[in-house]
Amino acid sequence: MAKVKKSWLTDKYRVTEFNYLEEVRKQFTLPEKVHIHDVTLREGEQAPHVVIKPDEKLRIYEALDDMGVYSVEILPIISSDNREVAKDLVKMRRNGHKAKIVFLCRWDQREIDFAAETGADGVVIECPGSPWFGKVIWGLDENQMIERLLKVAVHAKKNGLHTSVEPWEATKTPIEFLERLYKSVGRDAGVDQITYTDTMGFGLPWTTTYMVRKIREWAPNVTVAMHAHNDYGLATSVMLSAVVGGASTVHTSMNSLGERAGNAATEEVVIGLELLLGVDTGVKLDRIYSVSRLVSEIAKIPIPLNKPITGDNEFTFESGMVADMTLRMSKTDKPFSTMPFLPELIGRKGLNIILGKMSGGTVIESKLAKLNLSATKQQISEIVERVEREAIIRKWSIPDYVFEKIARDVLESR
Repeated sequence: MAKVKKSWLTDKYRVTEFNYLEEVRKQFTLPEKVHIHDVTLREGEQAPHVVIKPDEKLRIYEALDDMGVYSVEILPIISSDNREVAKDLVKMRRNGHKAKIVFLCRWDQREIDFAAETGADGVVIECPGSPWFGKVIWGLDENQMIERLLKVAVHAKKNGLHTSVEPWEATKTPIEFLERLYKSVGRDAGVDQITYTDTMGFGLPWTTTYMVRKIREWAPNVTVAMHAHNDYGLATSVMLSAVVGGASTVHTSMNSLGERAGNAATEEVVIGLELLLGVDTGVKLDRIYSVSRLVSEIAKIPIPLNKPITGDNEFTFESGMVADMTLRMSKTDKPFSTMPFLPELIGRKGLNIILGKMSGGTVIESKLAKLNLSATKQQISEIVERVEREAIIRKWSIPDYVFEKIARDVLESR
């Protein structure tokens, strides 16, 4: 088991120490470090309605590189624009950017040749994993599927490319065939990595951990990566469970952008790995919020208010008791006690205490103080009541200018 380098308690967050109990952690097979393989440039554009222009892809790469992801994936073959972007990304990498450039290739030697000629750091070779899929779409039997993947993988290795194979629909593939396939590419092709794919996000946490450990048994000289979609709302847990089983690379996308319901969100997986599992990712956490917003603006996909980690509601409080506790805690040495972590951890600025139907007297007093206004207990109660009525009418929170008018109306009527 990897040595724990993180803590459940720092000056910016407190998570449950139960995650760090020896009895819990002895069940883990954690790597020393997890590589974040970001697929936003590829999966993001496969998200329905999304178009990302060439210059925007380069800007996103710059932001991801600055944030500290290990590698970035692009699919050059999809268009002439993408082939030019791929070339530009390689140039940026050669000019000092650290995030590796990985081309997603189908099991076609011509795509491998383009990657080698362009100067990509590596390739992820995708192909069907399910024999049924191989038969229906390609007309291949099991042996032909393995033979074709081996041929392309060997070609990639001969060209000096870091090579990962990614047979999709692995979670729908008979385990006997999956074992044959993975053993073959590990032993006969000498690939660097096997990417275990949960294309529909079916895998329960225990299932994912079990399968990653099986793959490591079948191909002990190969690292394991994890790729999953969020159709069942499990993508983040799939990634954490894969790492618990020993996977050292995770495929993620900013804001969960991707095919159908999207992929595992980079920001969620990184925070989960760093804070909950205590595993280093190399990501600068204080860059997360700005990169998330950048991708949202470019993709024209708003971040849901209640989205974990980067949603606006994460650090917005209205409920009277919770807002009261948050204000009180902010004056202690553990101001994050009513939050998942301090907003500054991911590069956000402060809390947002709003007024609405659930607001209480303490928050009203705090808001009055900011306006240099004072009120009696009776006046505060009246303001609370009027704020509640106004919020019900608006079916939303109360803007500060509306609150100020309510407050002055009450105070001036005395």
